[in-house]
Amino acid sequence: MKTFWWPGMKREIVEYVVACLTCQKVKVEHQKPSGLMQQMEILEWKWDSITMDLIVGLPRSARNNDAIWVIVDQLTKCAHFLPVNIKWSLEKLTQLYVREIVRLHGVPSNIISDQDPRFTSRFWQSLHQALGTKLKLSSAYHPQTDGQLERTIQSLEDLLRACVLDHLGGWEEVLSLVEFTYNNSFHASIEMTPFEALYGRKCRTPLCWYQDGESVVVGPELILQTTEKVKMIQERMKTAQSRQKSYADKRRKPLEFAEGEHVFLKVTPTSGVGRALKARKLTPRFVGPYQIMQRVGPVAYRLALPPSLSNLNVEY
Repeated sequence: MKTFWWPGMKREIVEYVVACLTCQKVKVEHQKPSGLMQQMEILEWKWDSITMDLIVGLPRSARNNDAIWVIVDQLTKCAHFLPVNIKWSLEKLTQLYVREIVRLHGVPSNIISDQDPRFTSRFWQSLHQALGTKLKLSSAYHPQTDGQLERTIQSLEDLLRACVLDHLGGWEEVLSLVEFTYNNSFHASIEMTPFEALYGRKCRTPLCWYQDGESVVVGPELILQTTEKVKMIQERMKTAQSRQKSYADKRRKPLEFAEGEHVFLKVTPTSGVGRALKARKLTPRFVGPYQIMQRVGPVAYRLALPPSLSNLNVEY
């Protein structure tokens, strides 16, 4: 800079850097994240739409389990934590799903999950088709699709750590009590506990029994109160989502692409691309560019990936 100068030098340097393929792959982003927050639709009824994921890598329990299958109702936030073994067959997972979820709540119309091959296999897809369930997968670079479940998993892991630290036994021994504690904890988005949202009344615990002679709601009045409570939950969720979207969009910028355009994929250690490339310290921050074949959602696109990434999901 001190040795050379010519008219319009800064503008030409900027144009060169913008057009430099290597520069685009290695430079750090100094701009707001692209794409505005996409709100989830408000559900119509309890256990009509659920989210699911697996917590893996746990110490092997006395019953030979090493993972937790987390299943959450999107409307009431009610959750079930099912101990499983990561090597269980899909048939065994299906039996557990029918026994613990379908038996208690019926067949949901929608299931939101990540790209875990256990949930994307042909067998699992066929099961959902037979049950009349629509399986929705979180986009690889948009885990917010399943953000509620991620927060539930964080809460579950914190509760398990606290129990293990307090020497209350192995994680599977306390899992039922942890599930009870979670479902009986206040949730800001619905302004009540999941238990109350699901059953229409506060949970009876060993420390808080209802007094004799307390009024009991039965018959048509119970149905009316339940329906009104669902409507109230829906309104509270709309308010919470609008507040979250307004806050999130202040830190983001709108961005859309057209079919035929080319884009880069961000490389992170936890993303599928990062694992495929075995990302290290000096691995490029972005790879590509790859052509957009189809727009599949408001902020999701199907890409034409090279053979080296053929085993990855093509929607981002």
